[in-house]
Parts: sequence; structure tokens; C-alpha cells
Amino acid sequence: MATIIPEDAAVQHDATNAVRAPMDPPPTVPARPGFGMRYGYFIVRIRWVIIAFWAVILLGSLPFSAQVTKNLSSGGFSWSGSESINAGDIIGQKFTTPLPTLQVVFQSPDTAVSDTTYQAELQQFTSAAQRFPRVAKVTPGTVGQDGRTTYVTLEINASSSDAENTAGGLRSILPTGGPAKAYIAGEPAVFDQINNLTKTDLAQAEELTLPVAGVALLFVFGTLLAAAIPLGLALLAIPITLAIIFLISQNTEMSIYVVNIASVIGLGLSIDYSLFIVRRFRDELHAGRAIADAIAVTTATSGEAILFSGLTVLIGFSGLALVGLPFMTSMAIGGAVVVGTAVLGALTLVPAVLSLLGPRVFAQRIPRPWKRANVVGADAERAGFWQRWAMGVMARPWLVVTAVLIFLAVLTSPLFSLALGLPGTDVLPPTNEVRHGTDILAQQFPAEQANPTIVVVQTRDGSPILQPDNIHNLCQLTGRMAALPHIANVQALITSSQLSCEQAAAVFGTPAYQQNPQLAQLVASTTNGDTTLISITSTAKSDSADSKALVNDLRKLEPSALFAIKVGGLQAVSIDLAGYLYGNFPHALIFIFIATYIVLLIMFRSVLLPIKAVVMNVLSVAAAYGALVFVFQQGHFSDQLQFSSEGFIEMTTPILLFCILFGLSMDYEVFLLSRIREEWERTHDNRYAVARGLEKTAGVITSAALMIIIVCAGFMLTHLTLVKEQGLGIAAAVLVDASIIRILLVPATMRLLGKWNWWFPGRKTPEPTPTPTAS
Repeated sequence: MATIIPEDAAVQHDATNAVRAPMDPPPTVPARPGFGMRYGYFIVRIRWVIIAFWAVILLGSLPFSAQVTKNLSSGGFSWSGSESINAGDIIGQKFTTPLPTLQVVFQSPDTAVSDTTYQAELQQFTSAAQRFPRVAKVTPGTVGQDGRTTYVTLEINASSSDAENTAGGLRSILPTGGPAKAYIAGEPAVFDQINNLTKTDLAQAEELTLPVAGVALLFVFGTLLAAAIPLGLALLAIPITLAIIFLISQNTEMSIYVVNIASVIGLGLSIDYSLFIVRRFRDELHAGRAIADAIAVTTATSGEAILFSGLTVLIGFSGLALVGLPFMTSMAIGGAVVVGTAVLGALTLVPAVLSLLGPRVFAQRIPRPWKRANVVGADAERAGFWQRWAMGVMARPWLVVTAVLIFLAVLTSPLFSLALGLPGTDVLPPTNEVRHGTDILAQQFPAEQANPTIVVVQTRDGSPILQPDNIHNLCQLTGRMAALPHIANVQALITSSQLSCEQAAAVFGTPAYQQNPQLAQLVASTTNGDTTLISITSTAKSDSADSKALVNDLRKLEPSALFAIKVGGLQAVSIDLAGYLYGNFPHALIFIFIATYIVLLIMFRSVLLPIKAVVMNVLSVAAAYGALVFVFQQGHFSDQLQFSSEGFIEMTTPILLFCILFGLSMDYEVFLLSRIREEWERTHDNRYAVARGLEKTAGVITSAALMIIIVCAGFMLTHLTLVKEQGLGIAAAVLVDASIIRILLVPATMRLLGKWNWWFPGRKTPEPTPTPTAS
């Protein structure tokens, strides 16, 4: 016989009046509770202290979190030792380092640049710019191909960060009443826009996701208080995390993008961890436990799972620090802070609040007709969709594994066309005015706006480049470069002077060239002592296969015994950065795999379960990579997501996503396996434990995954392409993980492994005890 309890009254039900299944654990407390339960009782005793502590921390964090972007940078991509970086260092030592520059682009739909009203507008702006703080020089540009476009270059006498502030301030003096519309362009303007959009995107994402997440939680729990607790922890964890990041940024370089990662992960983990705690607390109250006992059991079970889950997420973020790039290190620091805050809040504040509210958390429920009544008794062991689902999957494990792997292979297939690159202004939305101004420059002044490859040529013996023999050999080297494929233009000492090799050796081999101002300027801009520069413009698109091939061909050239060459420029930096990142990435992978295995080995006391968990996570991450390439590289759904595809993925994104997703996906594996382990320790029946574990956790894991997807969807609708990529990657991995991996592949593989799931050296696997029919 079974007792059916209406959900509204379930939490107040006296479990002793119900008929229990033979295998149901009685709602009693062990005579000698373990550490997890003792910790839970301790939380109950000091709950007011904990609540007061978090309130004080929150109030103290608010002033700092509001300033978080103040010291964050848009850089963090510096490293040493590569050929392109060495080339840049030589250029900096031998030649004058140019000041940061901004371009103000003017374009009219119907008025020529030569028109008097157009010229008056230019003159008005030029005069105002010359008086503007930090503007060192104002230089008019040429007329564009359409005759209606021109630009003005401003040299900014300031550091990079101050140049970004200048870019923002210049908008106040842009003319508005003339025939042409003015746009600001240039690297400082791009970084200024990234900083501004990061601030507004964060607020916009929270405004979008929190109400939707609140409604979803309301449907999950059915009561306002239960839904409010996960949201409350998220709203508390984010400002505290941002305040800590602000304090760290006082002495450590931190990327502006850490704000987005901290917000996505902070919202997602805080909601997920709170959801797991609240759900288990509700289950223990349904079982008839007193409030303090329910908190103790919750911290001993779900609390332990959260602790180990947080460790796996922390391990993933820590792997970023091994990549060796300041950008990645700042992400590792920010991730560690947000994970620590979420775990600490879930293990202290949430149990304290639940112990204070008790059953009132689940009172005053909203009607949910689809929600079945709580079953307590013999039928509780047999009933449940997910239990029957798991038994069905385990009845045909090989068929399920084969079908799932084929499906995942299809999802992953776009990954094999992955191309990596460095983004430019395309990180900004197509409607952004700085991006629009940059696009106008590229269209109207293609030769002037190209990013050339710079070849640094130095004599091996330190002799001056301008010696006749060196000039003759330089002429031959320049000719060989010009003959390479995909060359549009070569500018060097010889080619720019329009002299033959013999003439150049005769002219530049003596000081007589200094009498010609043009030749003197040419030498000053390209040559200094034993060093000269060759600037090469390619016909290929930046970061395309042809553009990369040109850099590699230049590096393969065999210069004469007189010269050593180094290839620099943006394309060379892109190639070298990719080599540096993915040369160090294996170190991060090894650390993540080994550390995660050790943590799960300690938790599950199983040799094979941690290996299986690692493999499952790799599959979900690979599927996320496939979605990333399909959307952002191949350009599908670009109109809906409001981005323009450049034909590649930003090169840091796959590494960043792997380290984030590996730990985040492990969340669900830990919660599922921890509940399966509970059932196995009770019954020692592998099939029954898997079915009951899925029955107990599938709903909460699905709800938790839904929360993450909602949060990521909000960030996919923001303005920066890099943030969209991260949001889509996380959402895709979580969706695959919760819908395919956990409910199909995990039960099937655990059925195939059988008793080997629980094998551990020195431990004898006991015989299973009788269990109710699980089908």
C-alpha cells in the first residue's frame, strides 16, 4: 500500500504515518554522524552569524564592484620569444615608436569633399581637435575613391589607456550640422567601445536573464521563496566577485572580458548550486526529517557534491593559467574567484537561510497541473518516468551507445574545418559607429588601411645597410620577396626609391643622398645602421590560408650570408600567437585531466568512473566546438544573432571554452554519479542504482541546465562577438551534456561496465541486496 501526499502539504507530512518501501532509508540520524552532517548542524547553530556576515560583505562590495572596469584592460596578449615579437622589439629599438593614432572619418551621401561647405566642416573640426587635450598633431588625409569621403589623423600624446579615454571624449567635438557625417576609428576607439559595451552588456544580460530565470525557477519549485533563494545567491555572488576582481586588478593585469566570464559563470553556478541544495532539502523534508536533520543530510550529500563539483570547475579555470598568456591568467583568476564565491555561498548562506525558513520555503505554491503528487511508500521505489527510461536504455546499451556516438559525430563534424584568427573591429556589432568608420576607411582607402607584413633585415656582422655590397644583396632579397605568391606591393629602400640595384648602391653608398629631401626621408623611415625594414602588402584576406602561407614563405627564404631576417606584422603575430597558445595548451590539458581524475577518484572511490566522466566531458565539449564553428565561422544565424562572420574563430575561444566547459559539464556528472553512488552503497545493485540515481537527479539536472542556458542566451544577445561565442559554446555544451550525455550515454555505459564501475583496489564488491522492480 502507498500513501499519496498532495504537494502542498508534503513538506508538513509526518512520515511515520506513511507506508514505506522495504528499501527506503528511515528518516533517522546516525548515532555518529559524519563530518558533512556535523557541518550542517553547525551551520544551523550559527545561521544568524552567517547571514550577517554575507550582508556585510555584500554592502562592502557594492562600491568596488561599480568600479570594476576602471583598471581592466583590453590587452593581455603579450608574450616573449616569438619571431614576430622579436621583430617588433627591434623596430622599437631602432626606430621612433609612433604615438597612438585615431582617425576621424568624414563621409557625405551627396557632397564632394572639395565643396566649400564640406571644407568648412573639416576646418571646424580640425581647429577644435588641435585644441583638444592630449592631441599632439592633426594631419588631413586624402580623398576616398567615391570623392565624398576623407579622414583626419590625430596623434595622441598619451598612454594606450589615456588614448582610449581621448577617443571617447572626442565625440563631444564631432561636427553634426555639416554635409558629412563623422565617425571615429582607430585602435584606441575600438578598445574604448569594448570597455563601454562590456559595461552596458552586463547590465542588459542581467536584465534579460534574471526575470526569465526567476520564472523558470518558480515553475521548478512552485513557490516564490524557493525560487528566490537561487536568484538571491546569484545577485549576491556577482557584486562580491566583481569587487574582488577590482581589488586584484590594482596590482595585476586583468582583461576586460573577465567581467563577462565572471557574470556568466557566477549567475549559472550560483543558481545551479542553490537549486541542488534547495531541492535536496525539500526531498529530506518530504521524507519526514526535522529541519536541522534535513539541513545536515543535505550538506552531507548535495553539499559534498557541490564541494567536489566546485573543485572540478576550479581545476578547469586553473588550467588557463598554464597557457602563459596574461589574458588567460586573468580569466583563471576571475574564474577561481567566482567559483569560490558561488561554492562558499551555496555551502553556508543557502543552508542558513533554509534552516531559518524551514517548510515555509515551499508554502503557498502556484498551481502546477502537470506536477504529480508526491508518492511516499512502496510505489515510490517503482514510480517515475526517468527510472523507467534508464531501465529501457540499459536494456539495449550497445544500440544506445552506437546511436549517441553517431549523433555526436554529426554535431562535432564542423570542428574539422576549424580556422583560427585574430579579430579586428569585427568584435563590435555591425551597427557600431566605430566599426562603421573603420569599414569606410577600408573600402575607400584600401591601400592605406592594409595591415602590412614587416620584414626586419639586419646585417649579420653589424655593418651598415647602406654599404654598396649590402645594398646590392638587399636588392636581390627584395626581388625574391616580390616574386612570392599573393604579393600586392613591396615597399623597401630599393623599390620605393625607384632606382635600379646599381643606381641604389651608387646613390645610398655615399652621403650625397642626404641632399635630396625625399631620399633622406625614405632612409630615415626605413633604415637605421645595420637594420632596414621591408613592408609587404598581401592580396589575401587577413588570417586566410593564403595570408598565412605568405608569412611562412617569407620565413623560409634563405637570405644571403650577410643578412638575418625576422618577419613581423599583424599576420605574423597571429601565427605566432596561435603557435604559442596551442603549444602550451597540452600542459593545461594534462593538468586538468590528472587533477580532475584525482578529485573524482577520492570522491567516488572508483578507478573507472573518473575516466568515464572525463571522456563524457570531452564529448560534450567537442559538440560545443562543432556548434561554434557552424555558427560563428560558417556564419549561420548571423542575422538573428547580429554578427558578421569573418570565416574564423577567435583563437583564444577554444582554449577558454574547453577549460570552462570541462569543469562546468563535470557539475552534472558529479551530481548524477554522487546520487547513483548513494543508491549503490544502499543496494549494491548497479542497474537499480543507476535507474534510481537518474530518477532522483534528472529533473534537477535538467532544471539546472535550463538555468545555465537561459543565462547564456542573455549573453548571446549582447553586442560583442567574443561574448556571443562564449555564450553559445557554454549553452551548446550544457544542452548536449544534460540532454544526451547524462540521460543516454551515462546509463548505457554504466550498464556495460557493470560491477567494474565500482572497482577499487583492495575493496571487495559486495553482493546486491534485493530491490523493488525498477521497470
